[in-house]
Amino acid sequence: MVVDGLALQAAADWRPQRPGRRAARDIADAIVEPDWGGARVVAALTEDRAALYRDGQEVAVPEEILQALLDGFTALDAVIEGHVTTAALRTGEGAFPQMEKVERPPILVPRLFRPSVKDDPFVHGRDHELAVARVEPVTIDALARGERHAFVATDLLWIDGQPIDDVPILERKRQLEAVLNESYLARVSAFVRPSAVMTLVSWGTLGFSDLSYTASNSRYLAGRVNEDWAIAKAPASASPMPQPTPPR
Repeated sequence: MVVDGLALQAAADWRPQRPGRRAARDIADAIVEPDWGGARVVAALTEDRAALYRDGQEVAVPEEILQALLDGFTALDAVIEGHVTTAALRTGEGAFPQMEKVERPPILVPRLFRPSVKDDPFVHGRDHELAVARVEPVTIDALARGERHAFVATDLLWIDGQPIDDVPILERKRQLEAVLNESYLARVSAFVRPSAVMTLVSWGTLGFSDLSYTASNSRYLAGRVNEDWAIAKAPASASPMPQPTPPR
């Protein structure tokens, strides 16, 4: 299925922004959502056509995903970032199998600065990128074989012929909810504030080992590192997130 027009070109030209290396607690006025895994793509949508793109190439996906997007789409055209993933189709404790460990060289961080190397945002960010690089090709192959996945929308980058990447993410998410009605195979990612600790813990028990923290006023930086976006481990308990240490 081929999408014509500006939305198609915008989707083909899209390159994802990348998370920065700041600690999640240092992201100002953050919103939090699960890191959905699978393959990160953009959907190019018009009133009667849909296609998914990754790295400038159209992704072969089961027709039922494209039809679900079309059935829920309410605008003239759009480019929507999201994940094609099996995570949204699974429920219950233990439904999300843990990823295999990524082999990596050691990084020495003086304990004077961090009690554990695992707490270092650089280390966690690097591990996350390695995991993405390993999992995405596997997901793309599974989609080509026709295996069932869902599309989980996380951001709206283009609407009715206009890019909106310079609009704050909270407004982009508000518009996203208005242009895509959810169904079993086309979802919109939930998000909360960091103070909703029990929700963050529950996401962890459902198998989301990583969470995404984004400054609510953040703009989208296509193809670049966004220091207003961090990936952090889901909390294992309802303890509040540590606050930054004030300067002496």
